[in-house]
Amino acid sequence: MALSTLQIAAIASAAIAVGGVTAVKTGVVPNPFQTASQTESTSPAAAGKTTATKAKVAKAKPAVCHECGTVAAIESFTEKGQASGGGAVAGGVVGAIIGHQIGGGRGKDLATVAGAVGGAIAGNEIEKNVKKVTRYRITLNMDDGTQQTLTLDAANGVNVGDKVKIENGTLVRN
Repeated sequence: MALSTLQIAAIASAAIAVGGVTAVKTGVVPNPFQTASQTESTSPAAAGKTTATKAKVAKAKPAVCHECGTVAAIESFTEKGQASGGGAVAGGVVGAIIGHQIGGGRGKDLATVAGAVGGAIAGNEIEKNVKKVTRYRITLNMDDGTQQTLTLDAANGVNVGDKVKIENGTLVRN
């Protein structure tokens, strides 16, 4: 049974049509009747590209600033200043003079020494209190998810809720 040219052409056309439908269904060839968004969502080949594109977008997130954050709390407190020793010396002299006024004989000597030691201790503490300073404990919620607490000599005009950046150990408004 010999096939005519017309029959061969019909069989070839049918084979091409089946192959074309299969190629469109599997995503090898895009469907000419679909929009670009439909092709992306329905084509298996496009689905692989979409996943790859999403992975690239996920990797392209902006870098987190590890020095940036938001002021969560500000607490001021006073701290004793540094003693230079002058208060201890002055207190010791005053204490010795007062102690020398007490008692007589050996008791007078002990009172003088006790007055000098007590005066030196008191003078040192008085000097620290005179030189006391106000400091600030500032708690920050950092952009990287951590929390930091800084102790600074000045709050630099920042308030709770301000976006800040730590630069050279101080806070700068962001």
